[in-house]
Amino acid sequence: MAFNNNLIFGIEDFDTKDKISNQNQNIGNEQIELALNIALNAHKGQVDLDGYPAILHPLSVGIEGQNVLEKCVGFLHDVVEDSGYTFDDLLNLGVSPSVVNALRLLNYDKSVPYMDYIRNIEASGNITVLKVKMNDLRHNLRRGIAGGHTKQVKKHTEALEYLTRD
Repeated sequence: MAFNNNLIFGIEDFDTKDKISNQNQNIGNEQIELALNIALNAHKGQVDLDGYPAILHPLSVGIEGQNVLEKCVGFLHDVVEDSGYTFDDLLNLGVSPSVVNALRLLNYDKSVPYMDYIRNIEASGNITVLKVKMNDLRHNLRRGIAGGHTKQVKKHTEALEYLTRD
């Protein structure tokens, strides 16, 4: 007796929505893997204030993301600031324009006072950017407290309190 693989795997039950959902999941997974590879390359050899590999921070921020976009933005959030990559490089490598646009909002210009930067993030109304920035601040706070970096703890506490106020 021949087996019908469609029956074994229930493929005949998939409707168009299921097929689109699976295709979107594959695209999402590809974007996550791309973001991870770029972040690993961009942060290779970099260390943080405590001497740990710098990649651990964007990995932590990305893992906290609740969807593909938040994860990708989290993994890539320090790439342009801390490496030779540009936004155009990211687009040319295949990073989604949605991710790059969020990164443009998250990119910190050191000539702008930090709390003005935080206010600009809030004013953007971009939920993804707000969530990733809060994940970034929370992780920076944990690192700062553990490492005794009081100046960073104060700055990140003030920013997080501002973004989470009622």
